[in-house]
Amino acid sequence: MLIQSYRTVVLMLALGAFLFWGAIDSCSAQNRKTIFDDPDGSEYSPLPQRHQTIFMPRDESPIQQTSQSPQVPDVLDAESKAALGIPPQLLKEDQVWGATDEECVDCETFVPMLAHKSATGSVTWLPGNDDNLGIFTLYLSETVDLPRLDGFTITPRFGVHYLDGPERTDLPARVYDTSVSFRWFNKVNEKWSYELEVAPGVYSDFKNVTSDSLRITGKGLAYYVHSRAKQFVMGVVYLDREDIMMLPAAGMIMWFSEGSRLELIFPKPKFTYRLEKDEHLERWAYVAGEFGGGSWAIRRGKKGVDDIATYSDLRLIGGLETKHTNGKISQLEVGFVFNRRLEYQSNKGNYDISPTAMLRYQLTF
Repeated sequence: MLIQSYRTVVLMLALGAFLFWGAIDSCSAQNRKTIFDDPDGSEYSPLPQRHQTIFMPRDESPIQQTSQSPQVPDVLDAESKAALGIPPQLLKEDQVWGATDEECVDCETFVPMLAHKSATGSVTWLPGNDDNLGIFTLYLSETVDLPRLDGFTITPRFGVHYLDGPERTDLPARVYDTSVSFRWFNKVNEKWSYELEVAPGVYSDFKNVTSDSLRITGKGLAYYVHSRAKQFVMGVVYLDREDIMMLPAAGMIMWFSEGSRLELIFPKPKFTYRLEKDEHLERWAYVAGEFGGGSWAIRRGKKGVDDIATYSDLRLIGGLETKHTNGKISQLEVGFVFNRRLEYQSNKGNYDISPTAMLRYQLTF
């Protein structure tokens, strides 16, 4: 048990060091220029953006879109809005930390080590009773940029899942997700870019906190811009779950117009359509598929037997996303959750769970 823990810690440190070294090596000494500049010289955009798009439709201004799931081990995945987190389009971090060369008054202005990028809170409810497992999830995350390391972000996350039932097995009343992800996005040239992420975390009921509760999720993705209306995504997502250790991530992103986009990406397909746009907000509707669930180290029954519980499901989701000019993004989703299953490492108490509905609200600011 201890040897396994030491190996895990060494792996975490090695991956973290690799990401830091790569980010430092790619760090540019020049001040970056904002993508909000209009062709007429104006620097104001009616919709503040957190990212720069590598691709956009012809003769259209950039549109910001957020991931439906910040990641996919997330809300019920060890984060079922978290373990995967494939960007909805090709993105490059573009937060402006200093004045451009043309506007530079004091070029030695202090650049902070950390800077707030975004904060996200979400509430997810899967109703249940008796032997139909219900789950109520609260999730919080804060993403910070490292201005001195181009493309590097750090995101601590915390989630709690309140479990309702089932009566037929002895799940704890609550399980928790705690993790910190280290992400690096780098653009190689106009065609190619890639993204690396590693996220060590503890997933447990906080009674069984051993090496079994330590999980390291991550992803390695490459993006290729084929044309102005088509991009490709390829790579892997490492879930470190009891049922599924790793998933391939592959597909393509197609723009049909400024206001519609199709993401044929496994395991998170999504179609978005813009309903309205004015100087105050944009409103988008979407349908998506999602892979949910997670693994947690738990302590079972009165005898206190340590075990690992794994929950998995598939979700069909419809949502409404609203982006405001002050940078706030809200998402309201309803869905159908099916193919649900609960399994234990001990194989005692495994069973299939009836389908249920899903309601989720997320706010990013």
